[in-house]
Amino acid sequence: MKKKTSLAGKAGKLCGLTIVGFLLICAAGCADDDGGNYILIETIDLPNGRVAMSYSTLLEASDVSGSATWSITAGDLPPGLDLSPLDGTITGEPSKSGSYGFTIQAQDDDGADEVDLQIAIPTLVLMSGFEPFGAYDTNPSYDALIPLHEQLILNLDIRVIEIPVTWESGWPSLLEKIDELNPDVVVGTGVAGSDAMRFETLARNVASGKDEDDMTLSGEPVVTGGPATIPTELPVSQMSDAMDGGGFDVMISDNAGDFLCNYVFYNLMYHVDNSDDPPVAAGFIHVPPASDGGTFSVQDITAAHILGLEALSGWLDSNQDADDANVDTHTAPIYL
Repeated sequence: MKKKTSLAGKAGKLCGLTIVGFLLICAAGCADDDGGNYILIETIDLPNGRVAMSYSTLLEASDVSGSATWSITAGDLPPGLDLSPLDGTITGEPSKSGSYGFTIQAQDDDGADEVDLQIAIPTLVLMSGFEPFGAYDTNPSYDALIPLHEQLILNLDIRVIEIPVTWESGWPSLLEKIDELNPDVVVGTGVAGSDAMRFETLARNVASGKDEDDMTLSGEPVVTGGPATIPTELPVSQMSDAMDGGGFDVMISDNAGDFLCNYVFYNLMYHVDNSDDPPVAAGFIHVPPASDGGTFSVQDITAAHILGLEALSGWLDSNQDADDANVDTHTAPIYL
């Protein structure tokens, strides 16, 4: 393998030449011994990725002698991505958000070049809504989330899941998606009779009512031996203020009831408190029914969510604790 010749080495070999002649040679590119230029990595930045979405990009180099071999000499790619040493492609599906810095090296027959690069994977927010229940053909808790699915809102990557209105399948469906996506934030939503975006601040360890499978619970604990209540970890004050400032009525509650919304909420918060790699924030919002007589349409609920998510993004960027929310209702939600 040919070695790169340093500038000092070239100067030593050129001691018999005039200074002008030496400068002319260097101006020609300080080529290597056989007149070619050294390998140079041309890639200076990389596209961002997204969790559980296909990623593929090609690293490029110029003045390659023979063939180039690519490697990472420092740092790490986002989990789920791999570098091909033969053609310099980075491919895969990122599995976790974050900003990942690393050093890429390209080696050819004459030498090597290195460059520091970065791939950012946006913060992932998983939102859930319920399937239709009873005599209703739709459920605004899910319908309002559909336009948000796979959208980027500031630095948040939104994913949406519809879950069953059943004791046996509702929470497990959400947990399966949490395990799949490793979200940074989880926001459960359900519909209740209040004509407002109702933030729940406390999940209660009690379950009652008949679900869509005609299964009835009568005050059993959600988690045997679990605490009586578990607080939300959403920045309720910031998110509700943003919705209120946008002209949408909000409520802040410390009583999520004992039906399936609370059941999912409690299981979610219990999971957050007991997981080795939990979301950084999670909580639950009851949305209005978006039916005749109310002030909210499904589109209004979507718009309110967007304002809340923008506030959530700012809170996450600030690295500050959530402000204490002023609870204004202590009664359980009214279900349709």
